[in-house]
Amino acid sequence: MKTPTAYQREIAAAVAADLLHGRGSVFTVEAPLGAGVRELASQLEMLALSVNVQAGGSLLRVVSPDAPASQETVKERLMASLRESAPRGLWSVGDADARLGRARAVYAAPEQLEGLEGRFEMAQALDAHRLSAEAVERLQGMADSGATVVLYGRPRDGATPFERLKLANREAEASAGRKHFRVTPERAQAELPGYAARVAAAQEELGEAHPEFETDYALRPVSNGAPAFPATRLRELLASGGPRRLAVAGELVAAVVLTRLPDEGNGALRSASATAVATVASRRGRELRVLDHKWAEAADMASLARCVARFTEKTWPCERVIVRSRAERSEEARRLLDDALGARRARWAPNDAGRRERESSALIAAALTGRLSLYAADGSPEYRALRREMESAALRPGAEGGLAAAVNGPDEGFMEGLSILVEEDAERGGPRLAALPDALAS
Repeated sequence: MKTPTAYQREIAAAVAADLLHGRGSVFTVEAPLGAGVRELASQLEMLALSVNVQAGGSLLRVVSPDAPASQETVKERLMASLRESAPRGLWSVGDADARLGRARAVYAAPEQLEGLEGRFEMAQALDAHRLSAEAVERLQGMADSGATVVLYGRPRDGATPFERLKLANREAEASAGRKHFRVTPERAQAELPGYAARVAAAQEELGEAHPEFETDYALRPVSNGAPAFPATRLRELLASGGPRRLAVAGELVAAVVLTRLPDEGNGALRSASATAVATVASRRGRELRVLDHKWAEAADMASLARCVARFTEKTWPCERVIVRSRAERSEEARRLLDDALGARRARWAPNDAGRRERESSALIAAALTGRLSLYAADGSPEYRALRREMESAALRPGAEGGLAAAVNGPDEGFMEGLSILVEEDAERGGPRLAALPDALAS
């Protein structure tokens, strides 16, 4: 294990004292992303196992429910420590637990807490700002039974169960002793080798006003329902573009959002048309310049597919076309578009909530950092729809615990098309945040 920082030693000393004396306290730790709380949790886990190696006892580690690799990563950290300090044969690692002598560490997702039986000596949960009120209540109940509980989290909208527990710990500090620890971004940068470079890389990648940078690195809550794009930056973005349909050098790409497909019913129950929005942009390095929009409508899906194909092949010879359908039943639409666009050019984007959250995050980052530009105002229905969607976009809780941009009012897919193209660029470029090879990464 790495040499701990001063703030890690400070937190570890308080938690270890509580554990050794069986006080059953609930600690809250607020620290920026990457500040070493995962390493701290692993060191505390190793300490608790060592203390209970003869007497026995169970420890709990709550792992993220939407990251299947998180449990394996947690166990790998512990295994590395066990290999360094424990004799071979004294420890073992199973599918959902690890053992050192008679002591046992159990790994569970938040939704599994209710079904856990037995008493725990210690329980730890990272990303506690994502825990439900029921999960936090269950962990507090473990503390009532004598377990030392440590919740590590960050602010979101300032109203999570973790946030309320954090405030309660701060208010009770004078009478009950210190139970809340806040690692400021400045302290993490001063004490953790390489961390300042990571923060600078995150700021360059996301933009200082990005909700993820605000909550994860600056430790500032962001209000649910706040505008997704700062007004000043949005005005600059909407006013600084060049003429529409002005061809520029670079790779031409397109995104197509199928917003309505003909129903399979008959007569009055059948939808009269199929609609889609096609977005064409030029990519040059990491810069994405939107050149044109096509608001397409046709009497049937075959006609719509031909219209989209002409726009993304004849009008604009796009090298790739990324398609998304909002309809659940779109097999026929997919077949027709694949035929019209060509299998080599067409790629279908997933429509799950997690993917859309990542797309909106990437779009906000591109807008804040100047990597996105739009065509100038031209009074067209497409431009008016695009502007309305971006001006009305507000931050809403996302499927993966972050804040996603959601259009208030009619959503015709214009902003979604931008998001698809920006996220595709992020995926092709790979991770860009600075690595921390020697630091106590979170």
